[in-house]
Amino acid sequence: MPDIQYITEAAAVAQAAEALQQKPRVGIDLEFDDMRHRYGRNLALIQIFDGEIVYLIDPLPLTNPAHDLEPLWAILRDPAVEKVFHSCKSDILLLDELYDVHVRNIIDTSVQYTLLAEADNNISLGRLIQQELGLEVDKGEQKSNWLKRPLTEGQKHYAANDVLYLFELTDRLQAKLAALGRTTWSEQENQALEEVRYSRDERPYLRLAGKYRIQPQELPMFRDLFLLRDEVARHIDRPSYMVASNDRLAELTRLPVTSSGHLRNAPGLHPELKRSPFAERLVELANEDRPAEPVLPAEQRRFPFRRRLTGAKAAQADAREALLLALKNHLAEDQSPIMANLVLSNRLIADIIEQGADQTLRPWQHALLQETAQKHELDFQQIARPFDLQG
Repeated sequence: MPDIQYITEAAAVAQAAEALQQKPRVGIDLEFDDMRHRYGRNLALIQIFDGEIVYLIDPLPLTNPAHDLEPLWAILRDPAVEKVFHSCKSDILLLDELYDVHVRNIIDTSVQYTLLAEADNNISLGRLIQQELGLEVDKGEQKSNWLKRPLTEGQKHYAANDVLYLFELTDRLQAKLAALGRTTWSEQENQALEEVRYSRDERPYLRLAGKYRIQPQELPMFRDLFLLRDEVARHIDRPSYMVASNDRLAELTRLPVTSSGHLRNAPGLHPELKRSPFAERLVELANEDRPAEPVLPAEQRRFPFRRRLTGAKAAQADAREALLLALKNHLAEDQSPIMANLVLSNRLIADIIEQGADQTLRPWQHALLQETAQKHELDFQQIARPFDLQG
């Protein structure tokens, strides 16, 4: 094992950042809690490896984490320092959401592995280490409470292992990609990760309402119960599921609590929801007249494009889809089914039908699809440009 430095003070963060700034690349991972033990998304630990030292930077003891971690954020923003992650999207979304950090110069080993097209699913870091390096890494701490202090020695070694092998993995995967002529593919996919940004869902209850088949006339009640649950969860700093489960929300929508006596005996609710002022508000919800849920703008509705097409336009969209499915079948035959899914996943097919391949695909995907169309004498131009709603 390399030297592991556990850092809990702002001065030590600055000192580590000064050393890291001199390195051409760093391996990085985050441990965070996403509504499992506390309310919201909370950064719990930052792991960074520079080739010699693993820095475990603990943000919880810091007096002002946003300020004290800024020397580290400067490195993440610096395009001169390569940042090696494994499956980084959740990490970079968290950094953007909590600290307004936009990471530059990213290499993601899960992206590299995906582009080898050896498997159709995302691979965990532990499996990738075992497959590529022949090492067994203990993953026993994967679901531990990373907000609980003090951290155990087992947690610290687990956290160190998450960055310790990243350099060896990325070099090995990059060599494989180069042998297949796919280096530029990796560059394009990794560069796209720099543009990933957190965006707040203004109506988070809608997806849950769809899962529980909440009817339009029930949605205002479901929405208000969802928002009240969230307010209580924030108040007690606990995940929302500890206030009331999703199943319970759906039940309360259809069978509301109508009195304080009813509430006292209602199962599956956190005690705080049965106390003032939340108790009174929960009972009031059963008796309130509330406005209907506003209709979503067309661009935010599920499948907004295909659903608003009729007649000849619907037939044109169907023809674009048929051409794309034919191209996907040819890709599967010429390359592999895995490669066909990389170039034309179901989501990408839907996007291409509306927006066109020129706008939707990465250059490597575009070139491969164009070559396939030419080889099989299919008209690529039919799906290259956006769908013409006017013509």
